Amino acid sequence: MTTLLFLVVAVILLSIAVGLVRMHPRIVYWVVSLYAVTAWEYPNFGTIGTFGGTTITLGDGLAVALVVAGVLDARTALRRFRPPALIAGALVIVLLAAALARGIEEYGLGAAVNESRAFLYVLGILLWAVTRPWPTGEIAYAQKFFVVVQGVGLCVVATYHVIRYGLGGTADFVLVNGELNQTGRPLVSGQALLLTLCAILALRVWHQGGQTRYLTLSGLFVVFVLISQQRTVWATAIVLALLLLARGPRSLRTKLVALVGVCLVGGVLVVAAHSSMSSVIDEFAGSASNTGTYSARLTSWLGLIAESVQEGPLTVLFGAPFGHGYARFEGVGRWVVFAPHNWYVTVYLREGLVGLGAMLVIFLPRVVAGLRSQRDVFLECILVCFLLYGWTYSWQWWTCLPLALAFLDRAFPALAEPVSVPATASRRLQEIR
Repeated sequence: MTTLLFLVVAVILLSIAVGLVRMHPRIVYWVVSLYAVTAWEYPNFGTIGTFGGTTITLGDGLAVALVVAGVLDARTALRRFRPPALIAGALVIVLLAAALARGIEEYGLGAAVNESRAFLYVLGILLWAVTRPWPTGEIAYAQKFFVVVQGVGLCVVATYHVIRYGLGGTADFVLVNGELNQTGRPLVSGQALLLTLCAILALRVWHQGGQTRYLTLSGLFVVFVLISQQRTVWATAIVLALLLLARGPRSLRTKLVALVGVCLVGGVLVVAAHSSMSSVIDEFAGSASNTGTYSARLTSWLGLIAESVQEGPLTVLFGAPFGHGYARFEGVGRWVVFAPHNWYVTVYLREGLVGLGAMLVIFLPRVVAGLRSQRDVFLECILVCFLLYGWTYSWQWWTCLPLALAFLDRAFPALAEPVSVPATASRRLQEIR
């Protein structure tokens, strides 16, 4: 009786959640932002309880609501994707569902659901996003929301961490709330990635509207990306800077060199306020040169791939069921069980070559299309962010909303012309302000 009552209540709450995310998308912006800014202190935020041997979280409810809302509005996706991408997307969903069903049968509900969350959450947020109407005004609002709420919020969070815990490096850890050991770096990798995305969106808003404060915010975000000491995100930011110099609008290219210089100077001033310059230089040099983590991860990836090959052609083609686990040796004598820090390897392990190929069929043609002349270079930068970041980390679902912006048109969006304000109108606006 208790189980039946729980299911009835869950269905009612889920129905309400589906209605809310369909009719009021800005609720999703706020929820995603809450997860983003709390990811350092509360990586497992929103635990409700347990059911059937698995932990139930607010994220589970949101992910299911987003998937259901996306399925109900799936017709919108038909207008935004070409047939190959639609077939590939359907294949990804079918393979995920099959892996989950097999995992529940072989390993139980708890193990299968716990391992599938990383996939379900990403699927939910992207499926919901690409099936929203997204009028021009809503896109403009969303971009500014992400820049102001998430970008500025993460800068505040990073500043607080530096003040309270100091400027830690790649090998430093701090004890949080007496339970959680967290990286000593001011931001976790996903937060640093999101801050990079916010910097790109700020440049896009500046290009479209000419508001200088967004150019300033973009520079501020880059400073905090530097302070974060996340090497994958550093490398990504360098590639993005080169891409903007090569393909960006002329108005941006003339300012980019100066902007990079200001960011570097600002970063040095900020970190110098909290420790001696020599120790800061040593910390950053150590973060840049420490390759031990990457070497251990590479060992993990090769070991997990070799293990999947030994399990037979079906595992290679379609992946192992959820709940199978990721146990392996990460270097000599180091036994670990967490998911590999590589999105492509992770997808391969649970969806096989077929699922990985389907994901790339959706993703890579967009990257290539974005390199054509007169395409929106800012959206191309977002795609490149995820492409590079996925090599050493899995995609976090709360970073994925900006990714959807590159998939809202059947053809890759053209670069919008900057809004020019006549001199007389500009003076009137200044007087009003």
